[in-house]
Amino acid sequence: MKKFLTLTMMLLLLCGLSCSVALADGTEIDAIVTIADQNGKLALSAEFIKVTDIDGDGKLTVNDALYCAHEQKFSGGAAAGYLSEMTEYGLSLKKLWGFDNGTGYGYYVNNAAAMSLADEIHQGDYINAFIYTDTTGWSDAYCYFDAGAVGAYTGDSFDLKLTAVGFDESYNTVLKPVEGATILVDGQAIDTTTDKDGKVTLSFDKKGFHIISAKSDSMILVPPACRVDIMEKEEPPVDKPADDTPKTGDTAQLAIIAIIAVAALAGIVLVKRSRA
Repeated sequence: MKKFLTLTMMLLLLCGLSCSVALADGTEIDAIVTIADQNGKLALSAEFIKVTDIDGDGKLTVNDALYCAHEQKFSGGAAAGYLSEMTEYGLSLKKLWGFDNGTGYGYYVNNAAAMSLADEIHQGDYINAFIYTDTTGWSDAYCYFDAGAVGAYTGDSFDLKLTAVGFDESYNTVLKPVEGATILVDGQAIDTTTDKDGKVTLSFDKKGFHIISAKSDSMILVPPACRVDIMEKEEPPVDKPADDTPKTGDTAQLAIIAIIAVAALAGIVLVKRSRA
């Protein structure tokens, strides 16, 4: 478990260090952007996006992050896939990933519902946007894993917890574990589901990069995304047999050899004298 936590922290630290130069002048940051399309599928899975102040309001916002994500990742750029405009409710989302369904969009920053596209963001923030698939009951449930990025060695297991965001009758946020969700690895379902606490244990035998997501038969989940980087486990060093050859500084063995040599020489001398 300690190795898993250490690798995760190293992964996140490296992600932050990779763009420290861009942060120096305050004009550009990296955000981790995930977008789910109108079919409830991951169109963008925890991608690192360079974010600049595209609307010139003097700050970096959710709107900037989503615009830049489309500019960098959507075929045809932001002009073809993204649209936001001012309405009576403020800056509002009108098109996401090339799809316009009116007002059926949601967006979260670090797994908390954003108040507006104009909400300010910072280096390393997670931006998750989605298109509602249920435009009648609006029952799509935003959910997330307790880790956005994981680093682990081949063969080592690690745990993830899946949590859904809901609201009570007073529109206060209510968090609850997602039980029985099927885990997806790179979009393919595996024979693993979350337990009653929303937890799942995973491991991989080969090194590589994966996106972990989830789906449910009992509720409409906004697909979560967790980046997993599996590294080759280093083999432990092989123990070599002890070398009995005297080494420099091995005074004990040298002293024994010297004593034996002196004793042998003395014996030879005594024998010669007795014969004489």
